[in-house]
Amino acid sequence: MELVGVITFITALVITILGVILVKRLARVLHFVDEPGERKVHQYSIPLGGGIALFFGVFLTFFLAIVSVSLIKIYRPLWLPPAIYEYLPGVFIMIPRLVTIFIGGMMMFMVGLIDDIWGLKPSIKLLGQFIVALFLVISDIHLSLFLPRSIPLANYFAGLITIAWIILITNSLNLLDHMDGLSAGVTAVLSAIFLIAAYQTGQYFIASFLCAILGATIGFLVFNTHPASIFMGDAGSLLLGYMVSILTIIFTFYRTQADYPFYVFFVPLLVVAVPLFDTISVVIIRLKNHKPIFKGDMNHLAHRLIGLGMSVRSAVLTIYLLTIGTGLPAVLLYFIRKEKSLIVSLIILCQVILVLIIITLLEQAGRNSIKEHDENKTKNDTQH
Repeated sequence: MELVGVITFITALVITILGVILVKRLARVLHFVDEPGERKVHQYSIPLGGGIALFFGVFLTFFLAIVSVSLIKIYRPLWLPPAIYEYLPGVFIMIPRLVTIFIGGMMMFMVGLIDDIWGLKPSIKLLGQFIVALFLVISDIHLSLFLPRSIPLANYFAGLITIAWIILITNSLNLLDHMDGLSAGVTAVLSAIFLIAAYQTGQYFIASFLCAILGATIGFLVFNTHPASIFMGDAGSLLLGYMVSILTIIFTFYRTQADYPFYVFFVPLLVVAVPLFDTISVVIIRLKNHKPIFKGDMNHLAHRLIGLGMSVRSAVLTIYLLTIGTGLPAVLLYFIRKEKSLIVSLIILCQVILVLIIITLLEQAGRNSIKEHDENKTKNDTQH
């Protein structure tokens, strides 16, 4: 199955790179660009439309995979590893679910693309995300909570939690798209960590999906690292957030028959801790400053790191490393023996929380130092 993963990765990588090259040329001709602004780091117009390349990089790869699997089923070439034929029935079982995910992804992509072209009010964009999430829940794609279906309203509760989760994760990745290479890079890191967990638990269909996302995001990063030559726009960031949220939903983190502790159910929370931390901290800062929650500003984690003296590349790299540092320990939950699961799980959880607290304290100390320096400079200028 590793061969399938490698082929999927390379296919998504190549499609995305070719797609970006084509989109960049068309964007300039159609004047589909992002102009410099008050809250933006770039100083000149940058082509938009990278989300289009990401969309085709992921979903065209899976379309080609389905066609390939169908041909393999018909012709059964002898040169393929026998293990592939063992998984063919499971692949065809998953195709209807994949079609549902594709439709949801296309809907989310269109919400972002319309916003990129004409601009949408935050409330309208949020409504579009809600409709997509509701469509998936109605299609029976929702979080598998530890509630028997016999319990009244169990499915409704799971559905509501699923809708909230999709909107939260989608917006967390969307809000990260404020600096070159940030949203795509963090998604690539998240995909790589989830890929490790997928192979550990034998979920090869999910692993293939993650290989496609990893290939597409890395292919896009070739053009999106600082200084970026193209932006993904909301079409791309909403799509990436959607795919991460969906994968955490269809991923089976916990199995009662497996020798895993109950706490592996919280793996996705630990893996996406940094995007969630960024979103929550920004909302708190905006509420504290009596600013609208949905109005963009320069208070994101990456912006705050730059305010402490980091370069754009250093700030983005720091967030990559933070994501790895909080996400990798989550994978260790699968190696914990049940009899020792509680204390080890608490240690891993505390480690992640402590990392985020340390970042907060360092930021606060840096901001206080800058504020004190500015106040002293103003005082000295006044005295002279």
